[in-house]
This record gives sequence, C-alpha cells and structure tokens, in this order.
Amino acid sequence: MRDAIIRASIESLRQEGLRFSVDTLSEKLKISKKTVYKYFPDKESLALALYETYYSDAAAQAGQLAGQNTADAHRKLLAVYFDSKVMTRSGIFNKYKLNQTVRAYTAGKSDSLWKIIAASFCGETSGDETKTLRIIVDGSFEKLSDAGLAPDDVIERLVNLLW
Repeated sequence: MRDAIIRASIESLRQEGLRFSVDTLSEKLKISKKTVYKYFPDKESLALALYETYYSDAAAQAGQLAGQNTADAHRKLLAVYFDSKVMTRSGIFNKYKLNQTVRAYTAGKSDSLWKIIAASFCGETSGDETKTLRIIVDGSFEKLSDAGLAPDDVIERLVNLLW
C-alpha cells in the first residue's frame, strides 16, 4: 500500500499540480486519509518519499537515455528535466508548506539530474559552460511553465539549438 500511495501521489501531483491534496489522493486510491497517514505521519514524510521515488526513477531514465547520442534521446532527457522542474516549482512547496529538508533534498536531486543531462549535451566541459547551459534551459522551462504551454515545441527547439 505504501508504494501505491507514493506512485499515486507522483501521478496526482503531476496531473493536479496545486490542486493535489491528501483528500484527492485518498479518493483516487479509494482509501481513507487515515490510511495515508498510517504510512506517512505528515505531509513532509509523504513528500520526501514521493520525491525519493520520483528522482530515483528520473535518474534511472536519464542515465539510460544519456548513453544514446540521438536527437530523440536528447528530447526525452529534456522532457525528464522539464517534468522535474514542474514537480518542484516553488508554488508546490509554498502551498503545502513543505519544510527545508524536502526543499534541500529536491534541490540536490535536481542538481544530480542536471549533471546527467548536461554531460549528455556537453560532454566534458567547463563549469561555466554547464552553468550557462543550465541558465538557458532553466529559464526556458520557467517561462514555459508560466505560459502554460505544452513543452514539446520548446524542447524541440532547445534540442535543435543545443545539440
């Protein structure tokens, strides 16, 4: 049940964004809120478990794609990274009042995920080149999130520019 709660939380957060709640999660799984809190004593415990699973899956997927040197693999890598940006936007942390431990954890995992992606695009480059690339990608994804557009066109253009 614990894993089902985590997986459903990931999907719910992805689909519902700021509308995600333990109430909607309980309804989706057809369980009581009490059952959720049996496995996770508070929101921070659920969030940490959710992000541990999420980033483990994302890193595995990125690692698999990084070995392929194709435009499609680069598209998918950027899609994984974009998804991670959506899953960790500040509005989520503010709405759910998640603590600094969860924020720090996701920031570290986001950095690790970025290293996999940057190496795929840049190979062995200087720290400044990697930082510049991240500013371009993060800035594009931030604007994309704010605009509420589908990421496919932006990701396609980024791949064409960067690869």
